[in-house]
Amino acid sequence: MVNLWPFKRREPLETRAAFPSVTAEHLAGRRAGVLSDGAVPLSATIAAIAQTWSRAFAMLDANPDPNPLTAADLAAIGLDLCLRGEACFHIRVQGNSLRLVRAAYWDELGGGRYHLHIAHPASTETVRALEGEVLRLVINAPAEQPWRGRSPFRLMGASPRLMAEVESAVSGAMDWVGRGVLPFPDTVPEEQQTAAIRGLKGGGMLAAIRSKADFATSTGNNRANEFRRVELTPDLEQAELPATVEALHVRLLAAAGIPPALLTPSGNAGAMREAYRLFCLQTVEPLARTLLPELAKIGVTSLSTGSMMSADVAGRARAVGTLVGAGMSLEKALALVGWNE
Repeated sequence: MVNLWPFKRREPLETRAAFPSVTAEHLAGRRAGVLSDGAVPLSATIAAIAQTWSRAFAMLDANPDPNPLTAADLAAIGLDLCLRGEACFHIRVQGNSLRLVRAAYWDELGGGRYHLHIAHPASTETVRALEGEVLRLVINAPAEQPWRGRSPFRLMGASPRLMAEVESAVSGAMDWVGRGVLPFPDTVPEEQQTAAIRGLKGGGMLAAIRSKADFATSTGNNRANEFRRVELTPDLEQAELPATVEALHVRLLAAAGIPPALLTPSGNAGAMREAYRLFCLQTVEPLARTLLPELAKIGVTSLSTGSMMSADVAGRARAVGTLVGAGMSLEKALALVGWNE
């Protein structure tokens, strides 16, 4: 059949988003996901918490021994769980033993299928793996997404971001320290006046105002007869930042499961020892127990804090003395505190 209609139907135009913007947003999201869970504004307190978790996990004893969990693997698990709330490793066979390869990020496709992305110096390796080949560790999983972990910082609200903003505000204020505004006469050429103001904006220490009227307008000083230097150094004392930073520091530590006495300058030796025990017993051990079902894939049946607690020689010595003083035999007391060798 011949179509005699003289007009051609216009094809519908496809509407797409701006390619550069979408690409930049996608890359920024991926980068944030690789570094953390995307919701952790980094600051000195966040770094202290993450490093404390990482070092604590590195001290755990995985049983039975030998097993593929090295100290470096345990430290990476602690760091990822702190910043992301989840960690992922590819289980590989190397010779007669298993080896764990850390995944930078991953896609869970459902049905026990994964796409793992493993970073290398000049490339990224993409691996398709089944559930039995993947070590997937999760903490703080919500009921609506039990397969996704949440870092402790995601449960803290605005506190981590506020700490980072305080540090950023202080950093920005430091650029104006020592700068000021000076008057100069009208005989100075206009080019030099413009250069002086441009120098202040670009990092110079002084800027000049050409008249008393301009001086009053620029400095907010209605008393134009006081034609003198005005300091532009920010007055941070009125903001009471030390008290705010200290309170935020303590709140972030406590919310991450670290007793504040462990990482605050006011803690004495006794308080720090008790805080260390509390951190081991109420943070590290419960987290380690929640990971055991997944660690069974590589033959690990328990994660012990024995090496962490063995460093507390003074506390164990006091415990032995107390037990012996209560009538217990020395051998039994030594065995109870872990000194049975």
